[in-house]
Amino acid sequence: MKINFQTIIIAMLLVCVAAPSLNAAPVTDKNILERIKLYTPPDPCAAGGIKGHITNPRKPIEQILAMPPDEPRYVYKGIISGDDKQSFFFANLPMAKYNLFVIYEDEFYEGLRLSREPDTLTKKDREGITKIVNASDPFFNKKIIHRMEGTTGRGNFARCVVTQSRDQSASGKVVAGEGFGVDMPKHLGRRTYKLIWLKDVGVGWQVVRKRDLYPVTVALGELNPKHHYSKKLSGIRVTNKLKNLGEIDFKSLK
Repeated sequence: MKINFQTIIIAMLLVCVAAPSLNAAPVTDKNILERIKLYTPPDPCAAGGIKGHITNPRKPIEQILAMPPDEPRYVYKGIISGDDKQSFFFANLPMAKYNLFVIYEDEFYEGLRLSREPDTLTKKDREGITKIVNASDPFFNKKIIHRMEGTTGRGNFARCVVTQSRDQSASGKVVAGEGFGVDMPKHLGRRTYKLIWLKDVGVGWQVVRKRDLYPVTVALGELNPKHHYSKKLSGIRVTNKLKNLGEIDFKSLK
């Protein structure tokens, strides 16, 4: 059998390029390790992207996410840059419309579209949704529903933006998958932002899908961040070019 050494050499070079450096520093932060699997890797074949600089509030961004409204499987993590950590950049985004979710230490801003149709949920619907959301995810002993929208009637759907947290009033240990299977120090708690889908199955509302957005271990004083919604953070169209949002003053976005 004739061996093509040129082909072998090229293949070896490709493996070397693709392989991580042996000298690269390992990722050791447990919060980062936990979130790596949550986010969608960029598409190297896509030329689109989003960038911008947040001028207000004047504080570092912890994380910024971009999500197509109708594809909950896909959540893209932005790159935070600048000495002040107030600039952001998304590279290699497929062509679509995106909603942004911007996270700070003590607050977050979001423009998630929760329903395609006008919100027609009744008071009874909202009470039922609140009850089932509060009963779900028993690991978290506190839930705050910031927004919910949907369509009333059997077979219809609703979605919620929720902060879930676990503080020291909760009993038991932190379980694997939520806190790496160890006891939490008394000054820390667990918190996550979650997107929850529900369906009216006739006898009431039922959770059909949940999507963690930013699980983290934080000080107890950071378990209840302020929530802000702005429609201007919704429906940002990305084509095959970089979308420059320029300077953004969140305090002026209504």
